[in-house]
Amino acid sequence: MKSILVTATALTLVLWSCERIIPFNAEDDQPLITLYSTLEPDAPLEAFVSRSVGILDQGEPILLEDATVWAEDINGQVLDTLVFIGFGQYRAANVTGVAGEFYTIKVTHSTLPSVYGQATIPAIPLEGAVDSVNFYDGSGSGLLPYKEYSFEIIDDGDPGYYMIEAYERLRGSITIPDYPISLETDDPLVNGSGFGQNNWTSRIDISNEFFLGQTHTLKIRVYQWDQQGMEILFKLKKVDEATFFYERSLDQYQNANGNPFTQPVSVYSNVQNGLGVVAGTSHRWILL
Repeated sequence: MKSILVTATALTLVLWSCERIIPFNAEDDQPLITLYSTLEPDAPLEAFVSRSVGILDQGEPILLEDATVWAEDINGQVLDTLVFIGFGQYRAANVTGVAGEFYTIKVTHSTLPSVYGQATIPAIPLEGAVDSVNFYDGSGSGLLPYKEYSFEIIDDGDPGYYMIEAYERLRGSITIPDYPISLETDDPLVNGSGFGQNNWTSRIDISNEFFLGQTHTLKIRVYQWDQQGMEILFKLKKVDEATFFYERSLDQYQNANGNPFTQPVSVYSNVQNGLGVVAGTSHRWILL
């Protein structure tokens, strides 16, 4: 009997030690406005607005079709009202984003606290030299087939981050590519970089902190099976801090989702009094 009691006590201690205590605040159960807005040059100002689901609630966020949404400039002057166009989406009819300009997106609703978020739109990245330097067809060693490129970033001197994505499309076509492909780099400024270490990813993120106002050249390998019938395009994005931290935290959240042995991950938010992100980004397509 003593042995049974000792075993039961030990099991209880083990189970108790595996528990994770997560602080709970009653405010976490209160619904809030969730605002997502990515501001880009030469594109209409847009926002997606919904009502959050409390931590104890079931179901999906509720898209809001009766919110009031508008944009202001750096001086607080109203630029335009964003009109509801369906599925929680609001769009400005008269204003498009301008690189270098600062915007505030505000949202009010009759039953929820008002929210706002702010962002400056980065300049469209300059096009640096992108040259093919090597390729491997995937035969012999068991490595994935790839093409290797020298990829130059010409920085404009404004602090921020670059994101590099690769896509493919049928050679000779003119459509915007819908097929993302994996890539990797050995650049020391990129976290987790290194060739031959199974570091293929959908996006390369790099801060311009160490080459502000200068050029920086990376070696990039792009995974591609069909090296004859398909052509590769790079999408080079210049993004603000909000975009960078949101994308990084979202990646961590998705990687941890469903894993009981990872720490809880909070997705980055810069919306005041609510949830979500208002961010600035710009991009350039580079066809090889």
